[in-house]
Amino acid sequence: MNENVEKISIWQLYILIIGFQVGSAVLVGIGNEAKGDAWIAVIIGTIIGVAIILFYLFILKKLPGKNLFEIILFCFGKWIGKPLIFLYVIYFLYLSARVLRDFDELIVSSIFEFTPIEFISITMILTIVYILHQGVEVLGRTSEVFFPYVLTFIVFIGLFLLLSGEMDFHNLQPVLGDGFKPVMNAIFPGIIIFPFGESIAFMCIFSKVITNEKVTSASIIAVLTSGFLLTYSAIIQIATLGVNLKERTNFPLLNAAREISLLDFIERVDILIVFTIMFGVIVKVSIFFYCGLKGIEALTNKTHRSFTLPLGAIIAFLSIEIASSYREHIIEGLKFVPLYIHLPLQFGIPLFILPFLLWKAKKKQKKESNQ
Repeated sequence: MNENVEKISIWQLYILIIGFQVGSAVLVGIGNEAKGDAWIAVIIGTIIGVAIILFYLFILKKLPGKNLFEIILFCFGKWIGKPLIFLYVIYFLYLSARVLRDFDELIVSSIFEFTPIEFISITMILTIVYILHQGVEVLGRTSEVFFPYVLTFIVFIGLFLLLSGEMDFHNLQPVLGDGFKPVMNAIFPGIIIFPFGESIAFMCIFSKVITNEKVTSASIIAVLTSGFLLTYSAIIQIATLGVNLKERTNFPLLNAAREISLLDFIERVDILIVFTIMFGVIVKVSIFFYCGLKGIEALTNKTHRSFTLPLGAIIAFLSIEIASSYREHIIEGLKFVPLYIHLPLQFGIPLFILPFLLWKAKKKQKKESNQ
């Protein structure tokens, strides 16, 4: 396979970041701790999200053209570096399985109620395996095709709900009625780690962008766009369902879309939400999966494509076995994963790497200037 296939454009990077961050966050909803002020929490979280992605880019720029795993090996060598890489491989594959399970539950509960969840999981992972086997550029091009439709659907869902008279903006009041503490509880660690901290996965993608000098500006704009769409979604959910119903439902945006009834003609548009979420899930699972494959490549020195199908099978299996019920899956994602998995791997290890990277990069630069 030609190396050019492993390159994406700056526009494709922009779309991938949006699809990645909006994907499952739109599906399950974020900022519930802030109740009616969830939209405020998302806005503040977005600003912090910009700082997070700039932090990851700062690390990468100390060793241009290298990905997360190559930086780890550069800093610690193979004896310490390879166990850390293996830890990240497990992390990325685990997150792939979690996001896939979210989508499986959505499809089974909303469309194919009598279809085994295993069939949904296998079908989706086979699609993703095919995309990644062709190269990351295929993922970029696929996203490029579907992104305009997804953006249009999200905008029109809110517009249809407004014209249907289903949105009550009094549900957003009083603003900060319980003070700023619930908003802070929603931001830390919730919105910080999901979805913005998960952008650590792009430390395996940024090096594939053709025009590196525009990566920073494109990433900032993409995070701001994601934040706008997530804020828009939060307002739709709260205004349509109210705070209590939004908290109780598994898929709040889908439930809100089901309230649309316009001119006795435009009804049951929840399929548009399913399509939108499917796009985001494919992007998110693919990127996590790709990161896991690149980690395996760093460990074995073999092309990642040879591991695509077996690791895809593992992800599909894990997505089913990860929890015995959707409730257990959600509780695990809210209570255990943020503190014991996300925080150490999204921020703990990168902060640990940083001083070693600065020291070694400076030492390397000094050595090259003396030659």
